[in-house]
Amino acid sequence: KRFFAYLRGMEVRRNEKITFRCSALEKAALSEQAARCGLSTSEYCRSLSLGGRPRERYTEEERELLRDIVRLKGTLQRLNNYFGGRQYREVFEENRTLITELQKILSR
Repeated sequence: KRFFAYLRGMEVRRNEKITFRCSALEKAALSEQAARCGLSTSEYCRSLSLGGRPRERYTEEERELLRDIVRLKGTLQRLNNYFGGRQYREVFEENRTLITELQKILSR
């Protein structure tokens, strides 16, 4: 890990080449996965081979859905703050469960 942290701080000249064989189907799959992560195929393969885990980028539709979930979570949190008294315990507990589930979704 220390070596990779060192590399991040300096400009790296990539003038060495590694070649490997794969099927056309494997190459297409690598290219597609790289594109979903917003990386070139080389960057994607390099990251995987050095122990990285490239993450897929969200589509605009997915980003909008996440924004909706965040707003919903905030609304539920405000309701919980309002209904936190003993007479509304069932509402409070139900909202707490929903908020926990939303937090799990947002942390992915």
